[in-house]
Amino acid sequence: MSVPIYKLGENCVDEKIHEHFKVTTFDVEDCTATEFMENHRHEYYEVIWLKNGTGIHYIDNQPYPYFGNMLFLLSPGQVHLISQKVWAEGYVLRFHPGIFRDPKDADDYLLDSCLFDNINAQPALTVDTAAQNIFENLFSMMQMELNTGEQGQEEVLSSYLKILLTHIQRIKQQQLCTETRALNNGYEAFRKYKIAIEKNFRTLHTVQDYADQLHTQPRTLNTLSRKFAGRSAGELITDRLLLEAKRYLHHQALSMKEIGFALGFEDPAYFNRFFKKHEGVAPGQYK
Repeated sequence: MSVPIYKLGENCVDEKIHEHFKVTTFDVEDCTATEFMENHRHEYYEVIWLKNGTGIHYIDNQPYPYFGNMLFLLSPGQVHLISQKVWAEGYVLRFHPGIFRDPKDADDYLLDSCLFDNINAQPALTVDTAAQNIFENLFSMMQMELNTGEQGQEEVLSSYLKILLTHIQRIKQQQLCTETRALNNGYEAFRKYKIAIEKNFRTLHTVQDYADQLHTQPRTLNTLSRKFAGRSAGELITDRLLLEAKRYLHHQALSMKEIGFALGFEDPAYFNRFFKKHEGVAPGQYK
């Protein structure tokens, strides 16, 4: 059974929506909460703040229990659902990279490994009291700005978003990254490699491909990957391909040939061998 792919504004439609930006409450009377009860994916980035309640948030088939005051960061294409035990309240922020006027801001905030990294980083964060007060103010101001329709709205929303993501990044630095990583020699080159993988994993499958694109050497990418991710450069490419393959296998009614082709494998037999080598079973058996 195929999983629905939501576009910004097509689900839970209301008047308070910007072309690249939407923020809503998460509560029992809002369709925003009920839409999470079934597996789905979306074409936009999403920040979900559950201020209370308990349950399990399943992201790419991995369970993340929450016990109130949890923040979740999701990238486009990730499959998820929320199974609630005690109904939660909170906010849901959805946005496209187009909300950033400067493309560099989009790369810095969205593709940096300390934020929306759907391979190496945990998507769940605990929100402490100090951050809770900041988030409450920011989400409220975003909602008010969406209601105004005044000139310069996009610039204001973009500014609020960057402030919010900066505060979230500080939390992630404490839990999953460190400030010293960002300052360490070589981190910027590693970040560019991660961005390149995310943009090109369907067509570029070897470390040499990325080394050529980034004007460096494969051994340099290997050194950086092991330093900042604890994995080889090739393993990062493989991890991204396998993640996407599993999404297709779990949630798309496609043949093995179609899935392999979508991931850049022109030979179905080669895709089958690739998957079995790393997962221990053929893709048809995994499905």
